[in-house]
Amino acid sequence: MTAFGYGAASATGPVRDINQDRWLADGSLFAVADGLGGHQGGEVAAAIAVDELARHEGLAALDQLVDLVRAAHTAIRAEARADRALAGMCTTLCALADLAPAGGKPRLGAVNVGDSRLYALTGAELDQISDDHNMVGEMIRAGQLDRAAAAVHPDRNRLTRVLGFEPEVLVDAWELRAVRGTRFLLCSDGLFSEITDAAIAGVLRDNDDPAAAARALVDEAIRAGGHDNVTAAVVDVLDGLEPDGSGLVLAARPGAGPA
Repeated sequence: MTAFGYGAASATGPVRDINQDRWLADGSLFAVADGLGGHQGGEVAAAIAVDELARHEGLAALDQLVDLVRAAHTAIRAEARADRALAGMCTTLCALADLAPAGGKPRLGAVNVGDSRLYALTGAELDQISDDHNMVGEMIRAGQLDRAAAAVHPDRNRLTRVLGFEPEVLVDAWELRAVRGTRFLLCSDGLFSEITDAAIAGVLRDNDDPAAAARALVDEAIRAGGHDNVTAAVVDVLDGLEPDGSGLVLAARPGAGPA
């Protein structure tokens, strides 16, 4: 089992009335869910998502993590059918989990649906591992828009994939090398909509303690405007593979559908 240092922080912010973000950090699985503002029960959908992930009893394969996400999707839809006041509720979800070693090599699994993000800080480099499932994200990947234009595009908050809305859900998934010294960040869009990736990297480098780093990131986003709920979970890999410059991603499964 990989050893982690971790911490998380969340805030409603000065604009929103309630916090529709939820997070999970149980020592082997870490997640951030962002219930959609403007949808009834967004906070309920986010809570269901992290509660379903918290049911795990240890994961041995990436498919098991993907199955947990699908179970969360099914549970959200079932609750919405049972309570008409919650009709249409949905949420984003990104997660990082320890996987049982394969051949003695420590591995991690990651999943994403929506526009909450998973980053990895290795040395001085901050890389976004997840893809944003929104209109501008799709346009960037298609070569139709650059990141500068995306930041001010009117459809930048229009999501193309969430948990709980459509009958089926596509889940992006990755198998990662558990490299000692890697710092991961899971966050809702209330963070990166307010401060730049460069600013995020600076806070992550300046705060050795992961809990302090998470709190500092949330505070920075609030100071920058805090127009949305903001949540950050920082996860440090304390042991694992030695850094060798070969990268983190072992395998990527974009848009994995139902098994």
